[in-house]
Amino acid sequence: MFSDPWNPPSTEVRAWAYTAGAIAPCEDWDLSLLAARHERDYLEFAADPHCPNSDYFLHILYFVVGSAVRSKYRSIPEPVIRGFIDLASKAKSQRSQSWRVRALRLLNRPEKFQYAAWCGGGGLARDPS
Repeated sequence: MFSDPWNPPSTEVRAWAYTAGAIAPCEDWDLSLLAARHERDYLEFAADPHCPNSDYFLHILYFVVGSAVRSKYRSIPEPVIRGFIDLASKAKSQRSQSWRVRALRLLNRPEKFQYAAWCGGGGLARDPS
C-alpha cells in the first residue's frame, strides 16, 4: 500500500485511513505521520465517523501537539501548531472540538504536559470528555 511508509504521500495515507482493519505499515508510524505534515488530512480523518481509522488519527492530533510542546517547538514551530489547532475551529466533530480546547489549554500551560496523555498510548484520545 505504501511506496515509502517513512515519507507517505497524502493519497496513500488517505487510502490507509479508509481501509478497515488496516495495520500500521511500520513500527513508529505515528512518527512518520508527524514528519509527513498532512495535518489537514488528519483533522478530516479524526472527525469523520465513517473513517475506520478515525481513532488512530485522533491520536495523531494529540501526538502532533504534544510532540511540539514537549520539544519546546523545535519539532514544529508554535505558529504552525496554532494554525493547525485553528483549522479545527470549524469542525463539527465533538472529538475535534475537545482536542482543540485541550490543545489550546496545553499551549497556554505547557508545564501541564504529560507524555502518556499526549504522546504515549493516546491517553487523551481515548477520553471522550
